[in-house]
Amino acid sequence: MRTISATAREQFYKQSSGYSLPILIEITHGVSGYMDPLRLANNSETLNYNGNDYYPYPFIFSFPAILDNGSIQNGKIQICAVDQQIAQIVRSSDMTPTVRAVAMFFYNKGVVTFEPVAAWDFEIANVSGNAEVISADLIYETRLEYEYPVGEFRPIDFPGVF
Repeated sequence: MRTISATAREQFYKQSSGYSLPILIEITHGVSGYMDPLRLANNSETLNYNGNDYYPYPFIFSFPAILDNGSIQNGKIQICAVDQQIAQIVRSSDMTPTVRAVAMFFYNKGVVTFEPVAAWDFEIANVSGNAEVISADLIYETRLEYEYPVGEFRPIDFPGVF
């Protein structure tokens, strides 16, 4: 469970407030000649978090949903593609690009409060797009789908576990 400040908790409980929840994303791509990772914020101005600048860029981030059966549905992202630069970077990457998304709490009434409230790590898949927008599925936590060997974990078979 993530701990949030008293200021954030107070503002979340209010019926109306002046806080915002910008999303910061880091796209790690491995393509030389470009900033790696790309750091973007769905905000109107550059935001600094942990000593890194997140540049304003229009995108829509859809959170992964937890279905009734307990499985986690993929997240989605749509990024403005007017200059096609991000599309070119993602498509030319030799590795599977990854995205780290952080939902931030921002409140500025006398004292600035800027803190993370949620974070997710994804792999990018199913990239598509046109001249206006790039869309991609964000695959969440595939490690949970790995199959383990059948049988028991015994010291003779798996000495590193014990």
